[in-house]
Amino acid sequence: MKIVRVIARLNVGGPARHVALLNAGLDARGHDTLLVYGALDAGEASLEAPAVEAGIRLSKEPFLGRRVNPLSDLRTFVSVLRTLFREQPDVVHTHTAKAGTLGRLAAFAYNVTRGRGRRALVVHTFHGHVFDGYFSPTVNGLVRVTERWLARLTDVVVTISPRQQDDIVRRFAVAPSSKTVVIPLGLDLDALLALDVSSPHLRHEYGAAPGDVVVGYIGRLVPVKDVPTLLRAFAVALRATPRLRLVVAGDGTERDVVEALTRELGVGARVHFARWVSDLPRFYASIDVFALSSINEGTPVAAIEAMAAAKPVVATRTGGVPDVVDDGSTGWLVPTRNAMTLADALVRLARSAVERERFGLAGRERAQARYAHTRLVSDIEQLYTHELARRRGVH
Repeated sequence: MKIVRVIARLNVGGPARHVALLNAGLDARGHDTLLVYGALDAGEASLEAPAVEAGIRLSKEPFLGRRVNPLSDLRTFVSVLRTLFREQPDVVHTHTAKAGTLGRLAAFAYNVTRGRGRRALVVHTFHGHVFDGYFSPTVNGLVRVTERWLARLTDVVVTISPRQQDDIVRRFAVAPSSKTVVIPLGLDLDALLALDVSSPHLRHEYGAAPGDVVVGYIGRLVPVKDVPTLLRAFAVALRATPRLRLVVAGDGTERDVVEALTRELGVGARVHFARWVSDLPRFYASIDVFALSSINEGTPVAAIEAMAAAKPVVATRTGGVPDVVDDGSTGWLVPTRNAMTLADALVRLARSAVERERFGLAGRERAQARYAHTRLVSDIEQLYTHELARRRGVH
C-alpha cells in the first residue's frame, strides 16, 4: 500500500511525533510511505532530524505553514497535487488544519482524474480543533463552514478521543458520525515507562533543592496553552507551600509575556525556563507533578508522557483531556482560566507524597494500556485496508 501523509510542520509536538511513528511503523510492515511537511513557526524546535534518522521518506513544502497566504497556498496546492500524480498513492492522509485543507483539495483534484478502482482513500485526522479558543467568533464560524465542506471531500475523519468525536459530530456538526472513527494516539513510551527514582534527572540544573516539589510544564508558549494562568496558580500555591518550584520547558510567541508575568508576580526565583528539551526522560524524571492549563486541547501528548513516567497530572477539563486524565485517579481536573482552583490542586499534591505516588502509578498503568504505538499502527493499517477495499468496491 502506498501512503502520502501531509502535515503542516514537523515541530516538537504531539501531531509531528504521531505522524513520524505512523510512517515508521507502516514502513516496517512493508508499506511505502511519504511524509509531506511544511515550514516551522518562529520559536519552534524541529523533529526533522529524528525523522531522517528513522529512515522516513520526506518531502518538504517550503510554503506550507500555518498562516493563510493565497499565493503561497496556491503554490503549495499545485506542488502537493504534482506529488500525488507522481506517487499515485492508495491513501492520502492529512493532519492539522492547514495541511488538511490543501491536502484534501489536492486529493480531490487527483481523484477526479481516476476511475473508482484507482482513487485514493482520503483520510483526515483532527489532533485538536480550531473551532474554539483560537480566533474571534466570526472567524470560528468561517472555519466551521470550511471544515464542513472539506468533510464532504473526505472518506474518513479520524478523531483521537471520544470527546473530540462528540465535538466534531454534535457540538460543531463538522462531519456525520458515519464518517468518523476514534483512534487514540499512540506514542513510543518505553523509555518513560522504565523511569524510576534512580533514573538520571535535571533537578540540580533546574535549581531544585532536596525536599522541593517540582511542578513541570512542557509545550508551546502560545495563547491557547494559557501558561499565564499556570503562573498565577503557582504564585498562589507557593504562598501555601514554599518548597514548590516550577519548570517551564518550551518556547513560542508568548515567551516574553510569560517571562514578564513571572517577574510581575515576584516568583522568578522559583521558576526555571528550560526552552525546548530534547531529553524527555530526564525532564520527566526531574518533576514531581505535571501541570497543563490549556483552554483547548485535542489529546495532550505531554500529559500522556507524564503519566507514563508515573507523574500525577493537574490539567484543565477541556477537549480530550478528560479522556486522558482520570479525575481523582491519575490526577486532578480543574476548570479553564481558574488560577485559584489550579493552585488548590497543586497544593494538595505538593503536600501529599502518598497521593502523588498513587496517582503516578495509576497513570502509568493507564498510559501503557491505552497509548502504545504498536496499537496505533495496527489500528491505522486496519482502517486503510478495510476502507480502501470498501471505497474501491473490492470484495
